[in-house]
Amino acid sequence: MKNYFLALAAVILGGGLGASLRYIICEITANKFSFLNFPIGILIANLIGCFLIGFSTFYLTETKASSYTKLFVITGFLGGLTTFSSYAFDSFRLLYQGKIKLFFFNVFLNNFLGISLAFIGYIFARTLILK
Repeated sequence: MKNYFLALAAVILGGGLGASLRYIICEITANKFSFLNFPIGILIANLIGCFLIGFSTFYLTETKASSYTKLFVITGFLGGLTTFSSYAFDSFRLLYQGKIKLFFFNVFLNNFLGISLAFIGYIFARTLILK
């Protein structure tokens, strides 16, 4: 039987760490890549998260990790790291500002690369474990 207090604690702790990492990524990239006028930090956080969710899902399932570990890593940490709402708002902002090409570029990169990296992460973990 799952202890819901521990489950919630795992999600809260993981989510706080993931959101903190997202903040750090966005701050660093905002300072270094401000000339791009593009939400590169959210893109980077989403792409890292996509790879890690593919990798973690396979790895944690194959290693029979506890449900609390899965909640901490996948629901908490990766849920806090990746940011669909921020991605959606950044995309809307580009569209609203009339930056149509950047809007489509942002949508393409986040979706195509994100899905591709989730697949690559899963395959990478499967290759490491099943070799």
